[in-house]
Amino acid sequence: MQNALERVPLWRDGWRGSGRLVLLLDFDGTLAPIVARPELARMPERTRRALDRLMAMEGVEVAVVSGRGLADVRDLAAIPGIAYAGNHGMEIEGAGLHRIHPEAAAARPELEEVSGLIGRALAGIDGAFVEDKGLTLSIHYRQAADREAEVRAAVHAAADGRPGLRVTGGKMVLEVRPRVEWDKGRAVLFLLEQMRPPADAPILYLGDDRTDEDAFRALDGWSANAEGVLIADPLPEESAAKSRLHEPAEVGALFEALAEGIRELGNRE
Repeated sequence: MQNALERVPLWRDGWRGSGRLVLLLDFDGTLAPIVARPELARMPERTRRALDRLMAMEGVEVAVVSGRGLADVRDLAAIPGIAYAGNHGMEIEGAGLHRIHPEAAAARPELEEVSGLIGRALAGIDGAFVEDKGLTLSIHYRQAADREAEVRAAVHAAADGRPGLRVTGGKMVLEVRPRVEWDKGRAVLFLLEQMRPPADAPILYLGDDRTDEDAFRALDGWSANAEGVLIADPLPEESAAKSRLHEPAEVGALFEALAEGIRELGNRE
């Protein structure tokens, strides 16, 4: 898989030709490194400065698409004036948008019941805990990796057999979600329908986890200039992304390269 930094000239030329550059960004593992406690995640200053510089340029549009709850990711990312898609896009707000998936909202009572059951089951497992994100639950066990089997058993015992819910997995986390036809891919398509970028505009989705593969695949059908950038080392066996970065620290370098390239092009004109 090609290094994303090698594709900067192509994206830069597309940005100049179309007048638009769209960046759709996951938060954890992309804008911010993965940390033991989700509330401690922070975007590196280099990444923030480079993103601020990009957003000050003409034609750049940014949205954050995260598995976190909407209010949580908005507070942590703290990027003003953009749309945020939280809970894998089941709630979207900002930049004139406001959408909550109605079926996901209707599943809230059942989700509360499951949250209580899992919380009690995990009470004796240090380092494992339930994060209630409103429309979904995240069960973290990064600090209790040696008891993963017990955590998984507790989650499935509480959630399996409920027709309105499903269990999915991520990096040292399990999620209990409403069983609705919605994911990051559908959220990305919804955002792009509102943004209406030109057909030849570069559209980049940066993400690091299995849930981001839905967004990578969705972009494949949007346009030839839309693509996923996977942040991962080592690479998974399969991915719908077209390029990669090794770690979140390189995301800032990518933003810098994009901004510098456009500045240099402007100086030559």
